[in-house]
Amino acid sequence: MNKLSAIIVSIILAGNVYAADAIKVTSSDGKIEAEISIIGQGRLAYTLKRGNTVIIEASPMGIIIDKVDLGLGVELGKPEKDKIKEKYAWRGVKSEVINNCIEMTIPVTHSKSKTKWSLQARAYDDGFAFRYLVPGEGKRHVNGEATAFSLPAGTFMWFTRNTSSYEGNFEKHVVEKVDFEFAFPVTLELKDGTHAAITEANIMGYSGMVPKGTLSQKLNSVFNDDQNGWDMEGNIASPWRIVMTGPDLNALVNCDIVHNVCPAPDKKIFPKGVNTKWIKPGRSLWQWWAYRNPGTHWSKQKWFVDQAAALNLEYYLVDEGWEHPRQNWLDENKSPWPKMKELCDYAKSKGVGIWAWRSWHSSTKAKKLWIGLQTDEIRRDFFSKCAEVGIVGVKIDFMNSESHDLLDFYQACLREAAKHKIMVNFHGANKPAGEPRTWPNEMTREGIKGLEFNTFGKWRVWLQKDHYTKAPFIRYLGGHGDFTPISMQKEFKRGTTLGLQMASSVILTSPFLCFADKPDFYLESNILPFIKTLPPTWDETIVLPGSKIGELAAFARRNGDTWYVAVINNRQNGDYSIDLSFLDKGKYSAVYYEDTEDPQNVTIREAKVKKGNKLDVKIGQHGGFVGVFKK
Repeated sequence: MNKLSAIIVSIILAGNVYAADAIKVTSSDGKIEAEISIIGQGRLAYTLKRGNTVIIEASPMGIIIDKVDLGLGVELGKPEKDKIKEKYAWRGVKSEVINNCIEMTIPVTHSKSKTKWSLQARAYDDGFAFRYLVPGEGKRHVNGEATAFSLPAGTFMWFTRNTSSYEGNFEKHVVEKVDFEFAFPVTLELKDGTHAAITEANIMGYSGMVPKGTLSQKLNSVFNDDQNGWDMEGNIASPWRIVMTGPDLNALVNCDIVHNVCPAPDKKIFPKGVNTKWIKPGRSLWQWWAYRNPGTHWSKQKWFVDQAAALNLEYYLVDEGWEHPRQNWLDENKSPWPKMKELCDYAKSKGVGIWAWRSWHSSTKAKKLWIGLQTDEIRRDFFSKCAEVGIVGVKIDFMNSESHDLLDFYQACLREAAKHKIMVNFHGANKPAGEPRTWPNEMTREGIKGLEFNTFGKWRVWLQKDHYTKAPFIRYLGGHGDFTPISMQKEFKRGTTLGLQMASSVILTSPFLCFADKPDFYLESNILPFIKTLPPTWDETIVLPGSKIGELAAFARRNGDTWYVAVINNRQNGDYSIDLSFLDKGKYSAVYYEDTEDPQNVTIREAKVKKGNKLDVKIGQHGGFVGVFKK
């Protein structure tokens, strides 16, 4: 019996009412305290604070099943306390995660229907998470949730309004002025200057939640992609509702709750988790950004592989169109697979792995002839052919939804891909919600307004210049993002500098890291050594002092013995002092990439430094800096 099944059994057996004004769930260090209580009309509710700082004021809890709000008119049973402490390998902002929390499972009885269910709550040193567990058999209809988040008066929120593809600009609003829906994660700026963030995790099998403002301190929960609800079979477990919090932005960026609450990977499929042999982070060329459809023509493919090898990149991604007749991939049987095998074999001889694109839905339009992946049969056929010809990863596109059915699709793709040892990159995708914990073959996903928007003709859709200093502290709190960094072309920098473009590749992380531009530009540039050696994952991350949402993003990241410092500046005053106290003892050889008056170029200078040195840099507005420190 697994842990969730054991919890469900305990819910059914629990029956005694627990007489208590409130049940406290407190973190191991005592700084995070949630209180679960029953307020007016028997409403289940919670509050949350970090020390003396209130994060969430009294807010409703509850799930609505078959039109019954199971959080209204309830009694609480005696809670069961547990402690979780484990560590596991990870990838992205760090290489190892410690999952350390206090868990409280609280039996709940809905008085009118006599339905017994459970509220499971966890207090971490950097936040709080809860979910609903409702045992049962057969099909039931989930109408939604009564879950809400009541914020302290005057709280500022940062978010995007795009709740389908999550490819939107980031906005700042005071909570009382918002009466519309927006997307998770939402980052909060509290009156004492500290921060928090709200999101969800482990959403597969359910439906994606988005918050909605009410012109008050309260944010309600809605399910945009399943407005009439959805059916579920048997036991019902909601996703985890998560509030991260800490004294500074470094605490939020290093918060691990999103993946900590997700199930561990199946050891039969992923014996070493994220370090399973066939799961390999890496950097890639990507022809669509710079070449569009002509870049997919068969005649160009081996050249792209050669360029990826010359750049010391692990992968080359063949994007949309390779299965279309116009691109000259088809043989006499109208199949593109023999040429795909030829390409994979050639790439393997060059030390390059091939990724391939496929839309999730089919299209018979002349310009967009897509086969899709909508059925189990098509998915089995596609992934088995990928494995046969040697494709190592796939990019699946255009879902633009987190409905119950589409979340089932995501999981079906990951499951089938894993059977064939194929890695996955989801585009046109919803926010990340901890999926790589359970499915380590998910290497990245879009769910962000990326650099491709700078190639579009209308200025209104270009990336806002403060986008680069907002995204790390909002969208990336949920997890990895396929931003596709580093434009070398002035036209597509859209008012930013080469230094900023380089810094974005360090700060906006993706374990499958696609460089956007034409390989010629990288090969002919003085930043070539940076491109050839940039790691796709990190062992340690520190958000440096002075970082502020929308103004300055300053990060130090370590891979092995090498540290990278990246700074993106959106302020008029670009003076910034970097304290190198994060370095280990001993001497380091440093290489600095600094903007010049020409936004197309950077100067490179070298230095010898050690722990505790100060580095003063001057960065223009919309500019950037990168320093590489090697022992």
